[in-house]
Amino acid sequence: MARPLICTHFLTFMTFAFAQDYYQTPWIGSQKLASCYNNEGQPQRCIPEFQNAAFMVQMEATNTCGDNGVKMYCIQTSAGTSTRSCDYCQRDQFSSYYLTDLHYEQDNQTWWQSETMKEGIQYPNQVNLTLHLGKAFDITYVRIVFYSPRPQSFAIYKKTSEDSEWEPYQYFSASCRDTYGVQEQRAAELGAETRALCTSEYSDISPLSGGNVLFSTLEGRPSAFTFDSSPELQEWVTATDLRISLDRLNTFGDEIFGDVQVLQSYWYAIADVAVGARCKCNGHASVCDAQELSDGTRARYCRCEHNTAGRECEKCLDFYNDAPWGRASPTNVHECKACNCNGFSNKCYFDKDLYERTGHGGHCIDCAENRDGANCERCKENFFQGTEEICMPCNCNPIGSRSLQCNAQGKCQCKPGVTGDKCDVCAPNHYEFTNQGCKPCGCNESGSFANTPQCDSETGICLCKQNVEGRQCKECKPGFFNLDIANEFGCTPCFCFGHSSQCSSAPKYQAHEISAHFIRDAEKWSAEDINKQPAQLQFNANTQNIAVVSKNSDIVYFVAASQFLGDQRPSYNHDLKFTLRLGEDRGYPSSQDIILEGARTSVSMNIYGQNNPEPNDQAQEYKFRLHEDPRYGWTPTLSNFEFMSILQNLTAIKIRGTYNKGGQGYLMNFKLDTAKIGREKGSAAANWVEKCSCPKAYVGDYCEECAPGFKHEPANGGPYSTCIPCDCNGHAHICDTATGFCICKHNTTGSNCELCAKGFYGNAIAGTPDDCKPCPCPKDSGCIQLMDQSIVCTDCPVGYAGPRCEVCADGHFGDPTGQFGPAQECEECQCNGNVDPNAVGNCNRTTGECLKCIYNTAGDHCDKCLSGYFGYALDQKKKGDCKPCMCHEAGTLESPEGPPQCDGLTGYCSCRPHVIGRNCDKCEDGYYNINSGEGCKPCNCNLEGSFNSTCHPETGQCYCKPGIDGLHCDRCRVYHYGFSTEGCQDCDCDDWGSTNYQCDKLGQCPCQEFVEGRRCDRCMENKMRRGDGRGCEDCPPCYNLVQDAVNQHRKELKELDDILAKISKAPTVVENADFDNELQRVRDDIERLVEEAQEQLGNGAGDGLTNSLAELADRLADVSNMLYKIEDESYEGNESVEKSRSNASKAENTIEAAQKEINSALEYLDGEGAAALAKARNRSDQFGKQSVDMSALAKESRLLAEKLENEAKNIRDIAEKAFNTSQQAHSIAKEGITKQANISNEVQILANELNAASGKLNSMTELADQALKRAKGVYDEALGLYAEVNTTLLPDIKMDKLHHDSMEMNKTIDVKLAELDNIIEKNENTLHALEQETQRGKDILEQGHDRQDELNDLLVKLDEIQAQAKNDVELTNATLKDANEIYKTLKEFSDQVTESRQRAEQAALDVPEVQEKVATADLNIQNIIQELNDASDKAKEARDLAQQAQKQYADKASEAAHEIRKKASSSRGEAGRLLDEADKLSTRVQGTAKQIDDLKKQAEENMQLTSDAKMKVGQANTDAREAEKQVSKGLEDLKTIMDELQNLPTLDDAALDRLQKNLDKAEGDLIKVDLDGKIKSLTEAKNNHHRWMKQYQDEKDELRAEVDNVKDILNQLPDGCFKRIVLEPTEGPSRGAGYS
Repeated sequence: MARPLICTHFLTFMTFAFAQDYYQTPWIGSQKLASCYNNEGQPQRCIPEFQNAAFMVQMEATNTCGDNGVKMYCIQTSAGTSTRSCDYCQRDQFSSYYLTDLHYEQDNQTWWQSETMKEGIQYPNQVNLTLHLGKAFDITYVRIVFYSPRPQSFAIYKKTSEDSEWEPYQYFSASCRDTYGVQEQRAAELGAETRALCTSEYSDISPLSGGNVLFSTLEGRPSAFTFDSSPELQEWVTATDLRISLDRLNTFGDEIFGDVQVLQSYWYAIADVAVGARCKCNGHASVCDAQELSDGTRARYCRCEHNTAGRECEKCLDFYNDAPWGRASPTNVHECKACNCNGFSNKCYFDKDLYERTGHGGHCIDCAENRDGANCERCKENFFQGTEEICMPCNCNPIGSRSLQCNAQGKCQCKPGVTGDKCDVCAPNHYEFTNQGCKPCGCNESGSFANTPQCDSETGICLCKQNVEGRQCKECKPGFFNLDIANEFGCTPCFCFGHSSQCSSAPKYQAHEISAHFIRDAEKWSAEDINKQPAQLQFNANTQNIAVVSKNSDIVYFVAASQFLGDQRPSYNHDLKFTLRLGEDRGYPSSQDIILEGARTSVSMNIYGQNNPEPNDQAQEYKFRLHEDPRYGWTPTLSNFEFMSILQNLTAIKIRGTYNKGGQGYLMNFKLDTAKIGREKGSAAANWVEKCSCPKAYVGDYCEECAPGFKHEPANGGPYSTCIPCDCNGHAHICDTATGFCICKHNTTGSNCELCAKGFYGNAIAGTPDDCKPCPCPKDSGCIQLMDQSIVCTDCPVGYAGPRCEVCADGHFGDPTGQFGPAQECEECQCNGNVDPNAVGNCNRTTGECLKCIYNTAGDHCDKCLSGYFGYALDQKKKGDCKPCMCHEAGTLESPEGPPQCDGLTGYCSCRPHVIGRNCDKCEDGYYNINSGEGCKPCNCNLEGSFNSTCHPETGQCYCKPGIDGLHCDRCRVYHYGFSTEGCQDCDCDDWGSTNYQCDKLGQCPCQEFVEGRRCDRCMENKMRRGDGRGCEDCPPCYNLVQDAVNQHRKELKELDDILAKISKAPTVVENADFDNELQRVRDDIERLVEEAQEQLGNGAGDGLTNSLAELADRLADVSNMLYKIEDESYEGNESVEKSRSNASKAENTIEAAQKEINSALEYLDGEGAAALAKARNRSDQFGKQSVDMSALAKESRLLAEKLENEAKNIRDIAEKAFNTSQQAHSIAKEGITKQANISNEVQILANELNAASGKLNSMTELADQALKRAKGVYDEALGLYAEVNTTLLPDIKMDKLHHDSMEMNKTIDVKLAELDNIIEKNENTLHALEQETQRGKDILEQGHDRQDELNDLLVKLDEIQAQAKNDVELTNATLKDANEIYKTLKEFSDQVTESRQRAEQAALDVPEVQEKVATADLNIQNIIQELNDASDKAKEARDLAQQAQKQYADKASEAAHEIRKKASSSRGEAGRLLDEADKLSTRVQGTAKQIDDLKKQAEENMQLTSDAKMKVGQANTDAREAEKQVSKGLEDLKTIMDELQNLPTLDDAALDRLQKNLDKAEGDLIKVDLDGKIKSLTEAKNNHHRWMKQYQDEKDELRAEVDNVKDILNQLPDGCFKRIVLEPTEGPSRGAGYS
């Protein structure tokens, strides 16, 4: 709506601006404007009329021509005119009044004029014309009519309000940047619409007079079209004052000459200024009135509607603030709404927060009738709304009320302890009414009478229960405990068997109820009569009760079972409940219906006591409180101690069952409340159970026992008796509390220590510690003192002899008297049963050395075999187990005694260098000639020329690859070339074309003239064979035509090559129809090319070429057939190889991680080799590639095989380490056997089994090596066969030679097949060896677990060291306190300075010692770190090996095994039997391991090696702690001394400086130790160890992925570049003779 209005005003203005007669400026626009309300009375936006706001409003000018005297001015003419018309201006001739008067265009024209440039009216001086509008207006435009030329630069400024600053409105300049510092811009940008723009549109000097300038406030403002919703533009068009600043005159440039008339011709003159605007009323008024003010001036005001007020209707009327004021718009009038004050006020204000919360912002003020609130809707403070909605005063008591405001019922909010509607009285249990309220009495509810807190209103003293005292009833009386709200008496009396009156609640007791419901039986209840004679008790299962019947007039009682008897003190002050029914309608009670019997006395009560009903024929519940208070009616009346004494040993609970002569009684649901130990979930605590504080002579929870050193008086007097001190004749401090028997010392015995103990003699009642002297007899044996005062031993121990047992008996050894050195007890000689038990002198009585060993045994204890023998000398069941060694003399080292040296336990011989085997009877792989007597010699096989590093065990001949010769396979055979990892290739030089059969190292044969090709097997192009067979010569000239045809054929063959290359890059295409169509098209092209070639060549000289092509096709067919035949034979050989490993795949199911590494490695080798062979054949069949590719795959398989061999060696090394560990364990066990004589038999049995297991482990290791070697041999032979097959060249030779070579190859294959058959027959032994290898793998795995446990132990020790370091820090703090004491001493006594100096010097001298200890601790720590690193490396090596085998080979090996299993059904039975034997062996080994573990538990204290290790670790910890302690203490002492010495007066400065230097040096040395940093580094090293393991694992996985990726890329690469084309290919059907 704003845009049409603006356009209308602009057009109206333009019409008047260019009228020929005059331009009338006072009123503009329609005189009839919209009312502020429509015909229906609804509010709408209304605006005042549009007008010229400047009309007849005096403008202020800062310069006017004539005001400063008469001035000359000249009329401006066109440039170059030499004459000018000049005149003088007089005062008021050009007044600023003429700026806004009625303006005429032609006649009677008036204007305002400034002084000339001669008077300085030029930049930077300016002339300002200011217009005060007297009120805010919404400016639409400003029009200026210049009488002079328009200025070069001028601007319009405005004020938004009369007290605001001037702000630019619009700039007009031909030099916007230089004059006003802004860029010229016609339109504003969004976000900067209220910025003044600059334009050069009105800055031209022409016309010289009558030039107009128009400024529209909204032109070029993007939001002008949404003016009503743009507060920025609404503020932009608002102005109360306008100023026109004339800044720079427009000239012709002639003023620079300084001519006076020229200067007087430049001046400002304006004929009219018009401001098109509306009086600003914000849409709430249609009329703007003028009012006369008190000072005589007139001002304009809006006649406001819509309940608005203010000069611009900028606010709401006083009572119309329910909605926020807003500028009216066509869509929202923003009429001010009346406030809702409910008739109690006529004033309000707008509350923004209230409006946002409720939608109504009118907040009423000055509410009448004691009202308050935003709408006077509630009573004001300290009033409440009573009846008839009248607000009444609260009248709250100011002393007792928190606030004078009451609630809706007029009730006041009271202070603490105050009550009443007006808060004017104290509440119950409170006293002393003050300004702070009433003080609480603080009566404890549990201790208050009747559990109702109440007190004296004056004193505040509470009314307590019977056993409670204190002002607030919070304490139990002396002799009582457990203040309980459920206790009618408040507290429970202490029992403590009468020995103490101080007790408290015992912890960990819970409430419990023991009951009898008689569901299945009488639950051990009984019956008796009044004379305590047994009576008959009946159990009624249907009614679940027990019954008694009276005979005659006898009274019969129900007697409770034993579970309700005994110590029932927890039932004190609790209930006994049951249900009773009579067989009659009433009974006759007595005073002894309920009886509680104790050990000393009893109490009783009638049945209807404690308000219980009288019994009748209805089942009724009875409840009796077990308490001595007379109100409960128990007779006789007892004290609480006497009553609790009955419950302490309750011997009987009797309930009268019959109340009539011949009557009957029925009892059911008997319950007794008590307590028990425990705190089950949901159970209540039994705080009434006591825990006594006993006197010195008593102990126990209830003071029921005598303390050490005291006894009951009388003896066995029980818990109620008094405790007195023990009497032990000075030989004991304690005695048996019940009997009084002393616990004697000083080698005495007897009830009062009146006798000497066995092994001693003397007078015990003398009362001195030395009364009884030890007998001079071993092992506390007895003795007697003869009349001559001599001592004779009466019972020598076993193994001793002599009057004083001073010598060892036969069969024993020792030195009891220390005759030959330190005294040693007699022990039985340990000859392990390898002596004659009937012989005398089997061992030395002093040393215990066995002297008469039999069964080929030897040693100090006959515990090992003689030299040259081996076996288990300790076997008690099988004597003579030592057997002669079976060593190979040439391969075994000689023992000092002469025979070949072997291990005495296992029989393993000590081999010479590079000799292996149990009997040292074979060489290591890669060595030969065992019979040399000096060990085996290395084979030194060439790595490239041999299949592996092994050679013939006797001759040393290496196994050479095809075409390679020499003992070490280090040279090519004659007529071969190309020494490489694939072997040497046959030169195969052509008989006709070559001059010699020997080729060079590149395989090139020496050729005849005009002969080419590697084999010299073809003429050069356009050459033909000579008749004499001596090379080639030129073809006839006619063959040039053949040359052209051949070139055409080459082109077409090239296209065929491209097709084949495309197929080779995407081999999967061969399986779809597109490939078949393409292949058929190629065949058709070939046939067509053959036909065209035959047609073009005819029957002439071209027959040779045709025949050559036909011959070539026949040869290719023969070669293809030969390839198929060789492939079939090779496949059969490969099947034999796979069958030879079928049993190995069966073993895979019986092993775990370690054995999987070995079998998986073998299976992966076979699987990868077979896969490589199949891949090479498939690629050869599909793409026609040469055998070079298959050789590359074979090379890759060879590398993998060598890698697996290395891994197998690593596994074998681990097994050897495990075996060494087992030998160490055996040595430790032997030491334990020596030290534990009492369990020697069991140890010997276990040691026997351990050695047997170790021997079997070594056997399995050997068999595993043999199996690995055999598998490697099978693999080498298969690989040799594979190499011979794949290195067989397909030369272009005559068919008879090719047939001959094929026959030779068949013979070779037959030989290899026979060898493979032999290998298959030997497979059973291989399987057996692999089964044993399985057990070895299990042992290796167990050793790995042991290593891991050792690593964990070391880490735990490291954590302990760190914990000790933390403790040392605490010790350092304690040292600091000692230093502070030194500080006080130094300050009090200045004469102690010398002593302090000496201490400092001594501390400095101690620094090297401290450093030495720190270095020792550091060395120990480094040793621990090294051990951790070694263990980590071993664990990481085993882990990496297992993971690599699992990840790389497991899946492929599993697939290969699946295929192998299909072909191994004939071997499953035997494998199952071997598996059962392996399981049995595993079970036996596990049993042996369990027995070893039991032995370790029994001999744990005697493991000296373990103790030594622990001692070393403990010593390291102690050294570290001591070093740190001394370092820290020394450092703190030095610091303290240094600080104090600085503060002491009158000292020698030089001496102090020297001391300061020494102390600084000592401190620096201590800081350099950095023990804390080293401990921290250990912790970091442990963390780094785990992080490195994770990092190495991730790197290995990444490298494996990269290797696989490179393999995939290699497989996708083409096998050569096909750039050279020859007529006759030599190396294969798909490649030329060479490639570049």
